[in-house]
Amino acid sequence: MEGLGIRALGMGSAFIGLADDASAVFWNPAGLSQLKGSGYTFGVYSMSAVVDAKNGVSNNFGPDYDPNKGDLFPAFNVGEPDHFDDDKELWLGAATMPSFLMFKNYGRYTLAGGVFGVGGAYSSYNDKIYDSTHNAEIEGDVFAVLGMMSVNGSIGYKVTEKLSVGFGVDMLINIWRGDVKKDYISASDPSWNYDYDAKIRKWGYGFQGNFGMLYKFNEQWSVGATYRTGSNITLKGDTEVSLKGGGDFIGAFGEVDDKSDGHTDFEYGSSWGIGVAYKPTNKLTFTYDYRENDWSDFNWPGSNAKFDDPGILLQNADGDPGWHRAHGYSIGTEYLLNKTITLRAGYTNESSGVPSEFENPATITLGDIQIANVGMGIQYDTWKVDVLVGTMWGGTGKGVDHRCYDFGISFMRML
Repeated sequence: MEGLGIRALGMGSAFIGLADDASAVFWNPAGLSQLKGSGYTFGVYSMSAVVDAKNGVSNNFGPDYDPNKGDLFPAFNVGEPDHFDDDKELWLGAATMPSFLMFKNYGRYTLAGGVFGVGGAYSSYNDKIYDSTHNAEIEGDVFAVLGMMSVNGSIGYKVTEKLSVGFGVDMLINIWRGDVKKDYISASDPSWNYDYDAKIRKWGYGFQGNFGMLYKFNEQWSVGATYRTGSNITLKGDTEVSLKGGGDFIGAFGEVDDKSDGHTDFEYGSSWGIGVAYKPTNKLTFTYDYRENDWSDFNWPGSNAKFDDPGILLQNADGDPGWHRAHGYSIGTEYLLNKTITLRAGYTNESSGVPSEFENPATITLGDIQIANVGMGIQYDTWKVDVLVGTMWGGTGKGVDHRCYDFGISFMRML
């Protein structure tokens, strides 16, 4: 997800130095001190993705199979192709995030909070390939969702007429579901047939703090800074892996049906950002943000798992997926056309903390990104409607490219 607030996203997610609406609970809680009265806002943001890769999805055998690097399908026959062929996927509504926020001003300080999507990932993949060694058709299917919501409470306080500070607490609720299924069907010798099925159901929660400051030099210039602590989230639940059939080539495994409760340590990295806003006129605003996210301690679920009852295929894992720090910048603009209509546009360029070898059409990360959005606000009495449309594109060093199409709408009412 690009962030919170259709107005802020329409300005390219460059909002730390402005932060003058309820979405400041995400961008910079110090900006809440600028709000007057009380109100609420609700909306939805949705993104559809097209993912294109040169090598399809891996189907590795034996020691070449490494979930730590994004492998999802294990091969149990040395004659199987090492990749599926389908290299393009369309994910409609892959990220659809609702939000609801409320705020109320009490003179020098403002209280705000709500529920909103922080981020997540999604994948859906299906393909068939052919193993000529045993005249077999191989079908692979993946469906995975990693979603994170925030229940937030924040306060912004005006220290002086120029300086404001803010603090917020997020309770981060994380849900992870993964389904991987593979069928190997030989037309000439059914004894080679096997079915592989893995199911993961886990969830957990953690807390992070969000600190911010905002300094307004004058009516034209303001600067802001934020820091988020990140959070360690223990995802608890059950995992089941079954392997049935396969005759002699599966051999030592026989038929497997492993099932166990367990947990995964999910690391949501810390981040910081700075931003500046410039208003050359009462109608025109320019914004710029720079951000860094620390993914160096990130634990991908496939690389970190502890099971109460390990089995033949269900093994404890404690690896280092090799994620790293990422940085990005955003620029945005807003123009008040008249008392009713406001126009917006923005651009984001952000590197990824994901290693290139981790990327394929079935993993649920998308590498380096660029985003271009346009938006509009419509004011009517005590209601304000904000909309945006945009596109996101990027890729990795391993030839995985993606393009996403974004849409968002929100409604705000002053009370």
